[in-house]
Amino acid sequence: MPAYQPHPIEAKSYEIIDGLVDFSCYPAAHSEIFKRVIHTTGDTEFIKGFKISEGAIQSAVQAISNKALIWTDVTMVQTGLKRALLKKLNLKTCCMIHDPETFQKAEAENTTRAVAGLRRFIEQKVDSPKILIIGDAPTALQEAVDLALNNQLDAELIIGIPVGFVGTEASKESLSRQNKISFITNEGTRGGSTVAASIFNALMIWTLNEKA
Repeated sequence: MPAYQPHPIEAKSYEIIDGLVDFSCYPAAHSEIFKRVIHTTGDTEFIKGFKISEGAIQSAVQAISNKALIWTDVTMVQTGLKRALLKKLNLKTCCMIHDPETFQKAEAENTTRAVAGLRRFIEQKVDSPKILIIGDAPTALQEAVDLALNNQLDAELIIGIPVGFVGTEASKESLSRQNKISFITNEGTRGGSTVAASIFNALMIWTLNEKA
């Protein structure tokens, strides 16, 4: 499988980023993630406070190689995933937040649509490996952690980068404290769908280059 070939503008951006930040203290795979986050946000400070659990990269590569199903909390995350990479790696994505059944479940269970979407996803009992990407809803991230701790969620990786001021920091801290599922998260209120998507794009690129 051919290695990833960046667009010339993207390649130039990476050259500039390399001149702004010393990545020598990071493992190569972590550097790939951090560079893409900086490229996405235009902010070299954004990578401070990132937490990548031991074995998270290996879990991601193995899951991607085994055609994991990718669940996203919102469609903006799903849209931010590079379609060409998804196609090359034969990956399918899933987002249930706008399904009528999700609306009904959220109302019936007095919860958010993001949580209801996650619960519906888990209820499907998908056999393939699973990766969760959460870039908007701290309620969904906290639910994922709670389900994992109760042995109700079996996933290879959780990317938890929600943004905001209500429950965001606490949900990220909960994710980083659990040891059931590999994770990538950050500290504080900063995050967002584009950042979460960029992290998974970096993992797809890393996997593709390993296969080249």
